[in-house]
Amino acid sequence: MSHHSSKPNPELSEAMRKLLGEYPNGRMNADDSGAVAMQVGVEEGRVVLRFPKPVAWMGMTGDEAMGLAQLLMKHARAAGITAPVVLRIGE
Repeated sequence: MSHHSSKPNPELSEAMRKLLGEYPNGRMNADDSGAVAMQVGVEEGRVVLRFPKPVAWMGMTGDEAMGLAQLLMKHARAAGITAPVVLRIGE
């Protein structure tokens, strides 16, 4: 990763903030603070993930991980991906 900021984004919608603290798939562990929404987009040729608060880690189901991967690929194309796409499943 080449860029980051520790400042929360005040522009995230109220709908995203309402998800904070919910446990849609149950609580993972004692450190689990619940659901957190994020925005994914492209700025100045870079894929950017924005969170409404600082986030140390995220956990997700396999289906959610695949959805995030597809979303990242979509935005990677919009950011001008130049490397060939290789998808390995089952390693």
